[in-house]
Amino acid sequence: MLKKIIAAILLVGFVITSLNVTAHEGHDHAPGTLKANFGGVVKAGKDINLEYVIKGEEVELYPTSHEGVSLKSTDVQLQATAKVPKGKAEELKLEIKGEAYTAKLDFKGAYRVEVVVTADNKGKKSTFKFQVEK
Repeated sequence: MLKKIIAAILLVGFVITSLNVTAHEGHDHAPGTLKANFGGVVKAGKDINLEYVIKGEEVELYPTSHEGVSLKSTDVQLQATAKVPKGKAEELKLEIKGEAYTAKLDFKGAYRVEVVVTADNKGKKSTFKFQVEK
């Protein structure tokens, strides 16, 4: 009787394991991973993704589709604010340089800044939040 119970448990475990393996066939990447095209960090949004790259006190923002394709600045409008701890949010002046929107961050003596970016892609809005540390 004990051998039959153990055999049944092993059989159920084998069936469940084989279902998990075949459920992911055909994918060339792990589920839930986001591709960084420019070496930054990618945040997933409702309509699009946003990759941000920190270079000293400058932040570069790259809007991309959920498939990882860069979106044109003519299609996506970005607005961003930066806020130091115990401070008020201030609008960042964004400039377009190539495929990126860039902005200078003012830490005002703080060790970090919280950045909030709102993207408007053909009338659909996505919001992204991240922190930048010195």
